[in-house]
Formats: sequence, C-alpha cells, structure tokens
Amino acid sequence: MSDLAHPVGVAHRPSTPDELLRAVSPDQPVLLAGPDAVWEAAGITAWLEAAGWSWAVAGDAERSSWLASIQKVSLVLVGGDDPTVWSHVESVRPVTMAPLVVLGAPTPDAVVALLGSGVDAVVDPASGVDEVFARVVALLRRSDQGWGPGVRYLQAGGLRVDLWSQECFLDGEPLQLSPTEYALLTFLMTHPQQALSSNTIVRRVWGWFTSDGKNALRIFVNRLRRKLRDDPREPQYIASVRGTGYRFIRNVTEMGDDAEAPGARTDVALLLQSVEDLAVGLQTCSGVEGAAEQFLDSLDATGYADAMAVFRLDGKVMHLVAARHMADDWVAGVQGGVPLKATFASAQSVLLREPVQFGDIRQMGKHFSATAEQLAGAGYRACLFLPVLCGDTVWGHLGLVRKAPQPFDPTGTSYLRAACAVFALGIDDIQRTCSGS
Repeated sequence: MSDLAHPVGVAHRPSTPDELLRAVSPDQPVLLAGPDAVWEAAGITAWLEAAGWSWAVAGDAERSSWLASIQKVSLVLVGGDDPTVWSHVESVRPVTMAPLVVLGAPTPDAVVALLGSGVDAVVDPASGVDEVFARVVALLRRSDQGWGPGVRYLQAGGLRVDLWSQECFLDGEPLQLSPTEYALLTFLMTHPQQALSSNTIVRRVWGWFTSDGKNALRIFVNRLRRKLRDDPREPQYIASVRGTGYRFIRNVTEMGDDAEAPGARTDVALLLQSVEDLAVGLQTCSGVEGAAEQFLDSLDATGYADAMAVFRLDGKVMHLVAARHMADDWVAGVQGGVPLKATFASAQSVLLREPVQFGDIRQMGKHFSATAEQLAGAGYRACLFLPVLCGDTVWGHLGLVRKAPQPFDPTGTSYLRAACAVFALGIDDIQRTCSGS
C-alpha cells in the first residue's frame, strides 16, 4: 500500500456504509426522484439498505413533488435522462429546502444550468457508490435539513404544546407559562400515564434536588393546574400519586411539523380526491377483507407511511385483516392476534378511542413494551394508531409505521382520521347488507 493512502496525522476517511453511518445518519428519509432502474444500477438502494437509512422512490415528477411536500426529507437524489432530471428538479425544488443532488454526468454547461436552478450538487455515479455518498454526507453535514427534532407538537385533548416555539395552547387559547412551568409540563407530557417520583421530576426539571425540592415542585404543580383549569380532585391532566409524585393521565399524541415548503404546503385537493376515491371504491366491496384491502391500497398510494395494517376487534383480541409492506417477522408475530393489553399502543387507541402516535416507538419501550418489541425489532420507529369507529362501537384499528423517526404532521393525521371515518361507513354498510337489514 502506498504511504500516501493514509498520510501521517490525517484521520482515516470513512468509506464503507457502516463508517459513513457512524459519521452522520439522517432522521428523515431520502427521496429518490427518478426511475427504479437508475438507483438499482448505481447501487444506491443497496447502499441505503446496508446503511439503515430510510428512503422513498418517486418515478415521476408529480409523485416526487407530492412526497417532498407531505413530509420532511433529508435529501433529494435525482436521476435519469436529461428531460427526466429537469422535470424532477423543477417539481421538487419549490416544495422543499432539503439538499438536492443530481446523479449523472451532464455537460459543463448543463451543470451550470442545474446549479443555477437550485441544485446543490451534481455527482457522477461512475465514481462509485461510496464516493457518491461521501459527497452526500459532506453536504448533509452542512445542511440544517433533517437534523431538527422530529416531534414538534404534543397534544392531549384540548392541550397542545409547540416544542419548537415553546408555546402552549388550551382549547385554542395561548397559555402564559413561565420557563419552569413549561419545562414541568413538557416533562410530564413526554412520560404520559407514568407515575413519576418527585425526586425524578425535580432532577429533570430543575437539574438538582435539595430538601425543599418537593415543596417547590408542589407549588409549581399547583400553579400549572390553575392555568390548565385542572381540578386536583377530578384531574383531567395532572394527577397526584400518593407516596410517589405525579402522573400525566391523558393520552399524548406526538405530531411532526408540516413538511417545509418555501412556496406551498401539502396539496389538500389531492387528499380530498383520495378520500373521494376511497368512498367510491368501497361501494364495490362485498366483504370486510376486500374493503380493508381497498382501504390500504388508497392509503399506500399517498406515500404517508412505509407500512400499514388493519385489525378487527373480536372480544378482547384484535385480529389482522390486511397489511401492506409489513415485515414478515411482524406478520408472523401477530397471526395469533393482539390482546387488549396496556403494553400495546394499538390497544390503547382502541380502549381510549383516540389516536396514539409516537415519533420513535423505541423511546416508549417502558410503557408500550410489546409494541416496541414488535415494531423496533422490525426496523420501524414512528407509528400512528387510529381507532376505527362504527357508530358507538370500536370495530378495530388502523396502524401506520415509518422507518424514520418522523411523526405524522397535523395535515396528514387529519386526512388519515377522515379516511378511517370513510372506511368505517363502508364497513357498517357491508355489515348491514350481510345481516339483511
């Protein structure tokens, strides 16, 4: 080996997927804008899989624009022939500030034109996939995209906390909280339904613990309760736990920020069209299984989730009806059904009749150990569980997961709730028809 390979005093340069992954690992997915064949031929998808990065593929410009607008992406790679590249660049650049890299070897004049149109880099795939991603990683290190916290909002009933702006709202009205009150509330909300000792709370909120720590905590809890209009005798948010401390008793939903777009947000018209198409498609279904397949086909087409499943409630057990893209090990693990137990986040959504959502299920392992074991073991992180309600009855639930720790944003969550309502109407109609009523 030449002495020039690793000069004295110069650190070893990472070149393998594992080494690059240790150097930087984006939380948001990579968007591959271009034909599947481009990414397979260049070894891009194989590298991403080996590195454990999540990604989505958009074969046409309309699809790439849509995927970039409904969730944050860490990076957009564009490939294909010249017309294809330009169509993707023109469609994607207006809807995301994520780094945009063209994979190809255009002429010098074309490179200048691409850079002038908002492309951040042009990389020749002939240099090899390791060099491609070495350049990508260098670009990501200098980018603000994909490195912020995935969760923006914490919501429990009428209470919403914006973690980015550090603002709180109760029933749409702003709450004037002191920094300590805000820190106390967010700590409790990020540990929902867990009995937390006074010592633990004081150490995490104040960073110290003294003999009067419990008294200070009691004073601030009382102040916070007054601002939340929370009666300690019949608490809606913060309950006292005798001999221990306090517990945030409401279900807390984690939500992400709407996808960042300089000129436009999510095209709601496309979501409304999706709901309409679902309603029309359900009219042709004669059975529950067919309706569930139609439901997941509609959701899968939006690209909101990497995988999804529908379960039907039967007594105290939920049984799988249909699934899309779920890992084989996960499917095998739920064949016997999922019990209505507190260790399952999906059971929580059914029991509470509310959405249950987390930016990273691995961080909820203590509370929802069974769900964390099933999903994290299969490589999933963000998850959303929605109850399917037929009138006053819980029919079952919809579960959606992402490989990236990026929770669903408010727009996406609203769309998915509307889709669940349409699916429930279709199921109700099928069941009434089958019963002859």
